[in-house]
Amino acid sequence: MFGGPVALNAGDGGSGARLVAALLLLVLALAGCSRDEAVEIGATAHAKRGRIERLVVATGTIEPEKEVEVRARISGIVDRVLVETNDVVEAEQPLVEIERELLEAQVAEARARLQGARAEQVRAASELRRTSKLHRDGTAPERDLDEARARSDSAVAAVASGEAALASLEIQLGYTTVIAPMRGHILDVDVEKGSAVASVASVTGGTRVLTIADDGELHLEGLVDENEIALVKLGQKASIRTEAYPGRAFAGEVRKIKSLGERQQNVTYFEVEVRVIDSEGAELRPRMSADADIVAEVVEDALLVPETALSYEGDRIYVEKVATREPPRVEEQTVRIGIVEKGQAQILEGLVEGDEVLLK
Repeated sequence: MFGGPVALNAGDGGSGARLVAALLLLVLALAGCSRDEAVEIGATAHAKRGRIERLVVATGTIEPEKEVEVRARISGIVDRVLVETNDVVEAEQPLVEIERELLEAQVAEARARLQGARAEQVRAASELRRTSKLHRDGTAPERDLDEARARSDSAVAAVASGEAALASLEIQLGYTTVIAPMRGHILDVDVEKGSAVASVASVTGGTRVLTIADDGELHLEGLVDENEIALVKLGQKASIRTEAYPGRAFAGEVRKIKSLGERQQNVTYFEVEVRVIDSEGAELRPRMSADADIVAEVVEDALLVPETALSYEGDRIYVEKVATREPPRVEEQTVRIGIVEKGQAQILEGLVEGDEVLLK
């Protein structure tokens, strides 16, 4: 192999020994890297043309387009809860009733006071007319006329005050029935019969009675790793997957990308909104966990091999290509790859269509 024996003189000393050692290492190295020996060829695949997509995953939850926290507009004790979580309600539908006996009594009292004020107004007006006639006849002094006018004006004001007080109490009585501000799903009910609730006008902002969501349009609020956010663009198509519907995907579209990231466990993520555009998206429910596979890039005519054909050695990526079938021989072939998704790898350099590679 090396063109005959090597003669070493005694005078060569250490240099001769070093030469022998170097030759032995070369022989061993060549033997270890050689791919000419016959091998057993197992599972293989051929490089072929096909479509591949680069996907970016946004992980998050399904959210409604509009969500409202319904709060009581008066303070009191809950008398009845008319809905449950997950109920679908229409706008203006009664949701919760607050005890109204005290307000009803106050309304009755206000009506009685108003009735008395109106009677006093009638009497004062009659007295004013009588005094005015006497004053014109010269039998009543100016002072009597002024006093009659004052009593009439006071009676008119008392009636106006009574009407306002009654109207206010009647409005509050109407607030004892909490109604739905819109059509939607009940996400959560926070009160039960006997619960004390505070008015929304209180310093605490009022007691949340329940939460309702307009789920006519839904979207996924998900997080994307900072290393992939540059690939995400508005309008990109996406497939939304949930654990509630395994094996199914709902069509979506990227509609919002927040420019400010958030740090979680030493990793920065960016929030992305993916609107559900699937006609069957109504089957989704708010707060469902979901992932959106955002299609960041599509190559229609890519050269593809199974991902299991790839081997890694530091920064080098290679495949074992079948050189011959008879005798069975393979050779390592360095490749440059592009998109790797769903078990397929795009080959940019190193193989041609039809090349056969071993699978691990």
